[in-house]
Amino acid sequence: MRVQRWEPTDALLRDDVALVFVRGTVVRLSELSTAIFTLTEDPIAVDDLAAELKTRFGAPKTGSTLDATKDAVADLIRNGILRRV
Repeated sequence: MRVQRWEPTDALLRDDVALVFVRGTVVRLSELSTAIFTLTEDPIAVDDLAAELKTRFGAPKTGSTLDATKDAVADLIRNGILRRV
């Protein structure tokens, strides 16, 4: 699966977190979600995204990096930040 962020109407990035105004809604993103938002300006495969997140944050304490990335991506899709492409 490949994902890409929806183009924000506005975004404020500060101290590794962001406030994003996308599709009529303001969402506060965590540090991890902000990294995903930044990395999805162009379409990216979820496994490539997982590899980049592992480089930036290290492996999760439990489970696989890919599974954790899929969970985060699914949450961002539900919240209207990302879309499948």
